[in-house]
Amino acid sequence: MSRSRARRRIIRWGAEGLGMTGARADAILPSMNDAAVTPRPIAREATRLPITMDEVLALQAAGKLPYKRTQLLDGEIHEMPADGLRHIHYAMKIGRRIGASLPEDRYFVGVQTTLHLSRYNGPSPDVYVLSAGPLVKETPPERILLIVEVASTSLTDDLRDSASRYARHDVAEFWVVDVRNRVTFVHRTPRNGAYPTPARIAFEETLKPTLIPDFTLRIADLDPATPIDEPD
Repeated sequence: MSRSRARRRIIRWGAEGLGMTGARADAILPSMNDAAVTPRPIAREATRLPITMDEVLALQAAGKLPYKRTQLLDGEIHEMPADGLRHIHYAMKIGRRIGASLPEDRYFVGVQTTLHLSRYNGPSPDVYVLSAGPLVKETPPERILLIVEVASTSLTDDLRDSASRYARHDVAEFWVVDVRNRVTFVHRTPRNGAYPTPARIAFEETLKPTLIPDFTLRIADLDPATPIDEPD
């Protein structure tokens, strides 16, 4: 998801904005007390505890998140700013093309929705493709066939932070679609928690995901009929 570092806000554990008072489970997961789960104390500033996906969902259910669009990254809740027009165009076009091309009995395609990656990570990539099967809290890496992020203002973040996160989770293939420079950075085959130098594929060239046979994509085929008037 395209986002500007300057505009991104992080809701850290213990922030007053979440209305957290008393024990952590009392404030975040009141329903857990019914299950006799021992509450954990609020972490001090110097020793923050990471937030889990279960806790984020509980905060949402309780109406305690101050922002409507958030994602959990490495145990911290990040606000997601509004998307630009070019980002919206290419993210939706790519998602629809992939979704229309892949049979539902073999694949699950998520478009701008949360990927339950791990206990402390619930990113919202623009598009992701899983092998068919039930959705689970911590998606096994072997089921994640492709993740796509469209970048307009977030290229540095996606090439550094997102790529590092997905490599650490052994995501086999990660694309960063740079709509300003009309090139896609293709990350593949992470080793020791990092991707090798990504390939740069121009929009006019054909993309071929390694784990999705018989599917190809030219981003140039998805260009808008009329250029989008948006400042760089």
